[in-house]
Amino acid sequence: MEQALSRVETLLRNYGHTYEANLAAIAVRQFERDPKAACRTINSSEWWEGSDSIAAVDLAIDGGFTADARRDARGLRSALTVIFATMLAYGENNDAGEIIVSQFQKWAESHV
Repeated sequence: MEQALSRVETLLRNYGHTYEANLAAIAVRQFERDPKAACRTINSSEWWEGSDSIAAVDLAIDGGFTADARRDARGLRSALTVIFATMLAYGENNDAGEIIVSQFQKWAESHV
C-alpha cells in the first residue's frame, strides 16, 4: 500500500497535480501510523468520485499521449487498484471507487 501511495504521489507530482499529490503524501504518512485511519481518509470523494478526483486524473491526456504518458497512466491506474483493494481489506467500501477500479481492471486486461 505504501509503495502504491508513493507511486501515485510521484506520478501526480510529475504531471503537475500538486494538490492530489499532496493528498497521496498525507496518506503515506498516515498509513505508516494507522493503516485503518488512512483507509478511512482515502475513502473519500477526493480520491474516487467525480471529475476532480484522483481516480479521474488521466496522465495520458496530460502528457500528450506520448508513450511515457500512456505508461504512466497505466501505472497510476494500477497503483490506484492496489490502494482500493487495500482500502476494501480494511473494511472501507466505496461504490464510486468500485466502478472506477472495475474499469481500470478492464483497461488493464485489454492493454489500454
